[in-house]
Amino acid sequence: MENPLGNFKRTPVGSRFFWSNQTLVVAVSTGVDSMCLLDLLQSLEENRRPQIVVAHVNHHLRKQSQEEEAFLRTYCKAHNLPLEVAQWRVELHPKSGIEEAARHYRYNFFARVMKKYQAQAVATAHHQDDLAETILMKLVRGGRIEQLVGLTWQRPFSVGSLIRPLLATPKEALLSYAKIHHLTWFEDETNTDQALFRNRVRHRYLPELRAENPQLVKALASNAEQLADLLTLANQQLAVLDRGLKTKRGFSLLGFRKLAKEQQRSYLRYFLDQTGIVSVKEELLYQLIASLTDEGRPPQVYSLPNQWRLVKDYQEVFVKKAGQMAVEGESEDKFVVELGQWYRLKSGDQFALMPGQGSSPDITMWLTPDQFPLSCRLVAQGDRLTLKGGKHQKVRRLLINQKVPRLARQTQRVVVDRDGQVVWVIGRRAAWLEHQPGAIPVSLCRRKK
Repeated sequence: MENPLGNFKRTPVGSRFFWSNQTLVVAVSTGVDSMCLLDLLQSLEENRRPQIVVAHVNHHLRKQSQEEEAFLRTYCKAHNLPLEVAQWRVELHPKSGIEEAARHYRYNFFARVMKKYQAQAVATAHHQDDLAETILMKLVRGGRIEQLVGLTWQRPFSVGSLIRPLLATPKEALLSYAKIHHLTWFEDETNTDQALFRNRVRHRYLPELRAENPQLVKALASNAEQLADLLTLANQQLAVLDRGLKTKRGFSLLGFRKLAKEQQRSYLRYFLDQTGIVSVKEELLYQLIASLTDEGRPPQVYSLPNQWRLVKDYQEVFVKKAGQMAVEGESEDKFVVELGQWYRLKSGDQFALMPGQGSSPDITMWLTPDQFPLSCRLVAQGDRLTLKGGKHQKVRRLLINQKVPRLARQTQRVVVDRDGQVVWVIGRRAAWLEHQPGAIPVSLCRRKK
């Protein structure tokens, strides 16, 4: 049987964090894992033992919750340990998603305790079996390969770190330690409820797989560590690549197109991750790369999760929140116009192209799908506006006829289709477009300052 105390002292976080001049918040549920963690910390040599603060959440989910809290209060008093208890009362419980809500409540509480005691870290009692279960769950559910690293020794949390000193220790060793040292702990009856996915993994799937390989838990932990090392190396290389592609707002489209396909996929994931957009599905990622690398496609805006937009301009790619595009519109020489989004002109006026037919004084025009995406830019020499009957008029002549001052003519903006044809001289006149089959109604809207 492995010695959990020996493992505990050899862990990366153990050698780095356990010093007497530091404060450590210890999350204790009164289960065997957390009671072992608490006892192991107290067993450290005096020069390595941190100042311990115990944090406990009474979830009020079981009849024995009160008994567990009372036991821990007695234990901490006997061992002269500061104790902080939070009450997650029944009236705060959601009707669904209670596990995730409970986790969210716990970690918010741990963060508050950290700040109160100016602690450097929070320690949880996750162990090697927890790591194996997490990896198997993520394999079954699918998703990003980074998720297969599962639990890590340490990660940033609140004003410090969240550490898992028992991550190299199997559950069996903790049970043995608890029995040898006559520890008291409480069994959570919900841990046997196989309606929960993790419990099915713990009590059915993992034991069956262990029958094929008794060292499965160690093997999964080793694989996770190897994968973490590879991902660290990959991210270092992607950071170098990012420095070469970086532009003022995003990254160079031309430089991106020169990358190999696997580099494009890895880099786009990295770029979005750095922006905080981490929930992009692989199918969408492939679609984005196909569009970004198609030199025949004009500028375009792509919808991403949580109101983010990926903007493909002529020379660069960048991301913006939907609301930012309205505020920043005219600060750019040319930008893609998204339906349903308001944009501000330098005059203070705003304009938008809204899907559907508008009401007076809005103008409705019918645009075909191949005219998208639309862009907004300054009027250019040679711009012409289509009139009724197939005739055309130069936009410059239109502005002169409307007695627009010279300075205003120089700053006049137009909306053009993907082929560069003017569809709207903003605030002046719209092109006359025949109602083609498959065309959709779009309302041209303007708000005066």
